[in-house]
Amino acid sequence: MDNVAFYVVNAFTTSPFKGNPAGVVLNADMLDEDTMQHIARELKCSETAFVMESERADIRLRYFSPKKEVELCGHATIATFHTLAEGGFIRKKELLMETAAGVLEIEILGRNVFMEQARPVFRDVDVEKKEVAEALGIEEHELGDLPVEAVSTGLFSLNIHVKTLETVQKMTPDFERVKELCKKTEVGALFVFTFETVCEDCLVHSRCFAPLYGVNEDPVTGTANGALGAYLKKHGLLHHPQYRAEQGFEMGRDGIIIVEAGERIRVGGEARTVMRGRIEL
Repeated sequence: MDNVAFYVVNAFTTSPFKGNPAGVVLNADMLDEDTMQHIARELKCSETAFVMESERADIRLRYFSPKKEVELCGHATIATFHTLAEGGFIRKKELLMETAAGVLEIEILGRNVFMEQARPVFRDVDVEKKEVAEALGIEEHELGDLPVEAVSTGLFSLNIHVKTLETVQKMTPDFERVKELCKKTEVGALFVFTFETVCEDCLVHSRCFAPLYGVNEDPVTGTANGALGAYLKKHGLLHHPQYRAEQGFEMGRDGIIIVEAGERIRVGGEARTVMRGRIEL
């Protein structure tokens, strides 16, 4: 294979410079792991999805951050199925995808792509709120009363409640401390959220810090929002199983995620293709 076609797609937005950009590479069966890692590093998106044939589902996806392979990625999944539908590569509205986190359902509803998340896993962590506040660059009293808890619907993130939108917007994390805290609690990211929002129709406003993946801050994070949905449901904080969440505003990459936390966890949203090209190998 002399060259590889790629797409860059902004997930959770319809705007060209908003949302979370993901790389998408179709027909990736002939690529070895090292080549996929090099392509992900070259594209410099927080994750790049590689589309392959599957014996267990309609397609198989592998995800690579600039540093390593990850089991599941929400925004790269939304980007991938947007690309497949936009290009006429798929006709079905309901599909199965094979990932390292399991075989998950995809549904395309109009312009929105919804992806099923893995079954939630909850884990208590042994960490002091003072340590969390110091990593985030805020005062301990600015943290909310909800428990700091590790949750996974495909990837573990640490859910951290903050009282006010102003605190979330102004925080300047110490990323070396964030790394150490992620290692200590065995999570991939710190997911900070507040119930004060910019958009009136959103339930939560959040930021995601994931330096272990080579991404200090991720603009709009599908799997972490899915994990937060499971967390909010567990703690009785949802009045309706579907809600809208906002993220990426502090980075100028605003995005909106639809979260469903009913019998299963799903995240969904729109996407916009912003770049097409080829990488010479």
